[in-house]
Amino acid sequence: MNNPPDTPGTPGPSSLADTAAHGVAQRPENRRLLGMLAAAEHAILYLVSFALLALGVGILALMILTIFQGGTSGAEMIIIIIEELLLVLIVLEIFVMVQTHLGGGRLQLEPFIIVGIIGVIRHILSVVVRLTIPGYPAESRQQLMELVVYAGSVFLLIAALALARWSQREPVPSAGGRGDPGSSG
Repeated sequence: MNNPPDTPGTPGPSSLADTAAHGVAQRPENRRLLGMLAAAEHAILYLVSFALLALGVGILALMILTIFQGGTSGAEMIIIIIEELLLVLIVLEIFVMVQTHLGGGRLQLEPFIIVGIIGVIRHILSVVVRLTIPGYPAESRQQLMELVVYAGSVFLLIAALALARWSQREPVPSAGGRGDPGSSG
């Protein structure tokens, strides 16, 4: 191979694949193609953004129609409203992720975890609604097991969210500029 060995302190590609990708991207015809692909990506993301907004408005409109049609008890209506509002929150959170990406930001892990938490809570609410309607004992047992699984899922997602936030914290400088917070002197 004609590649010189990496020496400490000199910036360079981390792998042969990075070197090849960097060289390919520098060719004028490839830059043009990459530009066209980036423009296509942005066009699709804008379409997805408009579709997400339309979906959110549609969900709200259907929720309002459901409220005015009646036919359900007050408690069930409240649960339905909460479920639909949580669905709108999920759609809007995905919309914000797309907008962040369009603005040049990197995709973050936290919004996906938050969407997962909201989605699981929405399913928990639907199970609770089904449990309020009298049914067979076997069905109730299965629904209670669903609640346990969903509750465990929420716990794991919250732990993942805490871990993601903890890993993004900036290190706190120690007192006196020393690396060992336990040292005195």
